[in-house]
Amino acid sequence: MKLYHVPGSRSARVLWLLLELGVEHEVVRLSLADGSLRTPAYLAINPLGRVPTLEDEGTAFYESGAIVQYLLERHGEGRFEPRIGSPDRARYLQWFHWGEATLLAPIVTMNANRFALPEADRSAKAIDVAQRQLARILAVLERALDGRRFLVGDGFTAADVMVGYGVTLARLVGELPEDLPSVHAWLDGLAARPAYVEALGGGFAG
Repeated sequence: MKLYHVPGSRSARVLWLLLELGVEHEVVRLSLADGSLRTPAYLAINPLGRVPTLEDEGTAFYESGAIVQYLLERHGEGRFEPRIGSPDRARYLQWFHWGEATLLAPIVTMNANRFALPEADRSAKAIDVAQRQLARILAVLERALDGRRFLVGDGFTAADVMVGYGVTLARLVGELPEDLPSVHAWLDGLAARPAYVEALGGGFAG
């Protein structure tokens, strides 16, 4: 199994789960800066030139949420997700997809308008709107985590991975307000896990 990975990117979700599951894997480290995402060889397996991409048993595919789900199906053995039909399953699925579809959108907008877009295309107004959107989104998460160590049930699940990556990203770029005690306590708990430290402890690189 081979994971194509850029530190700090969404591929950190996949690396984190691989480490939690104890699955043997190879990490191919790529960079946003050196052109390695745009080589013909890499574009042949991920035509958008992004990460993560996972190769396993002759198949290559991408999208971090899809890869996380695949790993749970192949290697989870019931770990890190409520069983189908259980009372916690709907809540788990909600937060699993919320981490990408809802939480990341304003963070991506802010990062694009600060770092990624050409100077002429950047918009201070877009950043302001995204900050207000993120504040509302994080307020929802704060209420959901009140009195809880994990998002779903009594244990760590892949929903914590999917959402935890986005909250980590917000913290790294200075967009995680201090007045969210439940969110900070939850994230600090995740950050103490050895797999998190290995996957995300280094922040961004390349």
